[in-house]
Amino acid sequence: MTDAHDDPAPRGWVNFNTVFGVLGIVAGITLFIITPDQVERPRLLFGQKPSGLDPDFFPRMVAVLFMITGVWLVLRSRKLIEENLMLGLDREAITSVLVTAACFGVMALVMPVLGFVLSSILLLAALSTYYGNRNILVGAIISIGVPLLFYNLLRIWLQVVLPQNPFFSNVLWF
Repeated sequence: MTDAHDDPAPRGWVNFNTVFGVLGIVAGITLFIITPDQVERPRLLFGQKPSGLDPDFFPRMVAVLFMITGVWLVLRSRKLIEENLMLGLDREAITSVLVTAACFGVMALVMPVLGFVLSSILLLAALSTYYGNRNILVGAIISIGVPLLFYNLLRIWLQVVLPQNPFFSNVLWF
């Protein structure tokens, strides 16, 4: 985004940044409202509440960040003078975005079945291969290491409940 001396755009002028800002606000409000119904609560252990962060914390934090970013973009778009370059994207760029979105959609569908770690490993391996990773060893290390690192960070240190792998449920780090 480029600024032209921060001169305000003509009043009443709506550009694509304004539209995406409003969409971000709407998405944030929607996520904030539906989060309590969509997040699974952990089971009670011996009548005690589970310790750690509330399962709603991260989804609600993302929703609030969507709203803040949307408001900022709407306010900032009044001063931005730029053209919409998204209309000039080539077929390869559009395909890359659609493939990435499809992979994340598939991950969301298989995560309850395969668990967080295994579905994340498959996602990273598929995307790194699609985007041209030529070193299989580095791709495997990153595809396996990053999900395990995040799983341990969120599950053990922050005590956030994540979908477990049903095949290896007794292994602490998987």
